[in-house]
Amino acid sequence: MANEEKLAKFHQAINHYALEQRRKIEDEVADFKKKELQEAENEVLVESYQLIQKEMAEMRGRISREMAQREMAGRRALLEKRARITAAVFEKAAAILRSETESERYPAMLERFARRARKAFESRAAGRGLPDDIVFLLRREDAPLEPAIQKAFGAPCRFAEDETIAIGGLRAESASLHLELDSTLDALLENQREWFEETSRLSVG
Repeated sequence: MANEEKLAKFHQAINHYALEQRRKIEDEVADFKKKELQEAENEVLVESYQLIQKEMAEMRGRISREMAQREMAGRRALLEKRARITAAVFEKAAAILRSETESERYPAMLERFARRARKAFESRAAGRGLPDDIVFLLRREDAPLEPAIQKAFGAPCRFAEDETIAIGGLRAESASLHLELDSTLDALLENQREWFEETSRLSVG
C-alpha cells in the first residue's frame, strides 16, 4: 500500500508539473502571439502613416502644380487682354496722328522740328560750324515739304526717304557729329507706351 500510495503521489506530481508546464507554454505562446500581433499592428500603422504622408505630399504637389498652372493661365490671359487693349488704343492714336499729317498744321510742325534740329546740331558742333553731312529722313509723302524744311533749318542739308516712318515727322542725323535726332510721330507715340501702361492700371502683378 505504501508503494502504491507513493506511486499515486508520484503520478499526481508529474501530472501537476505537466499541467503547470502546459499552462506556462500556453501563456508564453499567448504572449508571443500578442507581441507578434502588436508588432504587426505597429508595422501596419507605420506603413499606413507613411502611405498617407506620401499620398498627402503627392496631393499637395498636384494642387500646387494645378494652382501654378491656373495662375500662369490667368496671367497669360490678362497679358493678352492688356496687349489687345494697348494695341487698340495705340492704333486709334496712330490713326489720329495720321490724320494730323493731312492737316494744314503739319508743315508748321515739321518746320519746328527742323529749327530744333538746327539748335541741337549747333550745340553739338560747339561753334565749329555745321557740317555738310546733315541728312533729313522723311516719308515719301512728305517730299513736297522739303523746301519748307530746308528754309526752316537755314543751313545746307540733304533729304532721303525713310520707309520705316509710318506715321510722319522727320529724323535728322550727322555722322561727323555722331548725332541722331528722332522727331517722328512714330517715336513720339511709342514713347507714350510706358506712360500709358503705368497710368492706365493695366499692369499685371
